[in-house]
Amino acid sequence: MVRVVLSRSERNRDDVDDLWSDVFLLAFRRLDELIGLSDGRQRGWFIRTSLYLVANHGRRNISWRRMLDRLATEPLELQLTAEDEIEQAGQEDEQRAVLREVERALQLLRDVDRRVLILDALGHDGPAIGRELGISAGAARKRLMVARLAFRRQFVALTSDPLPGTEADAAQERTAP
Repeated sequence: MVRVVLSRSERNRDDVDDLWSDVFLLAFRRLDELIGLSDGRQRGWFIRTSLYLVANHGRRNISWRRMLDRLATEPLELQLTAEDEIEQAGQEDEQRAVLREVERALQLLRDVDRRVLILDALGHDGPAIGRELGISAGAARKRLMVARLAFRRQFVALTSDPLPGTEADAAQERTAP
């Protein structure tokens, strides 16, 4: 009888099984009260309890769907903890320090090298850089290679941390066991 009542309101078989278990768990917890009732009243209690649990389940599902819809359109803003704020401030300080070193390294480059690197950073390829500088595409690619190497050398000279792919990294890899 309980399964029939639940199946009329709930289509998902797993949910029906879960709700059926919940009804009988409640019945077990209230066994002292149910024993004193007549058969008809016990049957009525099971039907009412089944209907209440199905209604609660439906309301929970609606709440979950609304919450998921809200999260899809309005994502939660994360609240940083004190540790996160300290770590973020440290990372920002490190980023500013690296940015200052990059700016200094760029300032120490020749104008031609700096211009080639800026054109590359703006998304120009070899032929476009060549047109801008009035040279061939092959010469532009060569100047870009030379400018990158000059920048790496300046940056390494200014900092103790070599950039990935620099000669200092290669030397470390050769000496590593």
